[in-house]
Amino acid sequence: MEHRVRGSSDVKQPLGAALLFGLAVMLLAAMLILRRRFRPGLTVAGPSGRRCDRKAHIGNVAAASSTTSELDTVAPGFIAGASRALQAEEMAEADVPQLDGKSETGTGERSTAEGTAVAAPTATLMVPGFMAAPGKAKAEVLGVPRLSYDGVELSFGRAEASDLFALLSTAQEGLSTQTIIDTLWPGDVDRAGRLLESAVRQLNQVMRQALGLAVGVRFVMKTRQRRHLAAAYFDVDYWRFEEAFVRAGTAEDKSARLAALQEMLTLYQGPLLDGRDALWVLPLRQAAQIHAVDAAARLAEARRKEDPDHALDALMLAVERIDPYSEMLWCQLMTIQGELGRTSAVRRSFGLLKERLAEIDAAPSSEVRQVCDRFLR
Repeated sequence: MEHRVRGSSDVKQPLGAALLFGLAVMLLAAMLILRRRFRPGLTVAGPSGRRCDRKAHIGNVAAASSTTSELDTVAPGFIAGASRALQAEEMAEADVPQLDGKSETGTGERSTAEGTAVAAPTATLMVPGFMAAPGKAKAEVLGVPRLSYDGVELSFGRAEASDLFALLSTAQEGLSTQTIIDTLWPGDVDRAGRLLESAVRQLNQVMRQALGLAVGVRFVMKTRQRRHLAAAYFDVDYWRFEEAFVRAGTAEDKSARLAALQEMLTLYQGPLLDGRDALWVLPLRQAAQIHAVDAAARLAEARRKEDPDHALDALMLAVERIDPYSEMLWCQLMTIQGELGRTSAVRRSFGLLKERLAEIDAAPSSEVRQVCDRFLR
């Protein structure tokens, strides 16, 4: 009997030790899992289990992409690599196909699990229109007009000062006094001269206060009978846009031409003097839009073979921001998509074009349908 009791005790001791060891291992594993899951800066990427610090990753991708593209190095406008990387991760988490890159999808929307269309991220991340030179006021007129200095937005208390600034911001070389009067106050001949002088005084006053300069400093100059904004104090996006347009057509070096085209797209943040409906604005606005459309088309054609995704970025930006009704841009977009074998993207682009044209009671032309049919047969 004594021998049997000692044998039973000898068996129980190793079993108890094994159970305690197993429980300790399980507890340690659970603690490690919880620590991993709730570690700061990490996110669970869905069923695949991939995790990454997204902000650091996108910053690294953007930095890397800036060194791989000659065009981005010359004039950084598109951060296409970082954009596509961000979209890829977001699409992976949502279990939806990628927009513009590696799968056949639409160009402006993505579908949820229920099949309804929702807005998708823009295919291209854009840097701000431009950074004003140090010591100069930043004048943005391609889009909603804004005037600022050192990050502080400026405004004029009188309509005539605002009107004068808008007009002179579109004429870098200036305008004659009579042209200004005929443009801004054609029906008020008796007061036109006084309105002009009042506008000049207030514009000068607002700028002096903003820059902290003496009373004698003038911001509206008069040179050879022409009134113009002092280039020493104003940095205007429209002036840069016009200069880039000239370079795009005259530069002998290809990289310089491409840089100028991309600068035009970067600067074009919307219709010229958006929100102003004065008659004198309309032809200038239309000309700027035509130049921007041409820049997108030329840039896309130049990058079509060596970097088709960059070409698609330019065209998608153009149909979203510049001219949503341009059949030329849509045809170019669908052609590149089709050449890459993205037939679903072609179909979706054609559908979006039909929707846009329906807004102005129009329909795709036979030429557009031929481009679409070419890849959807």
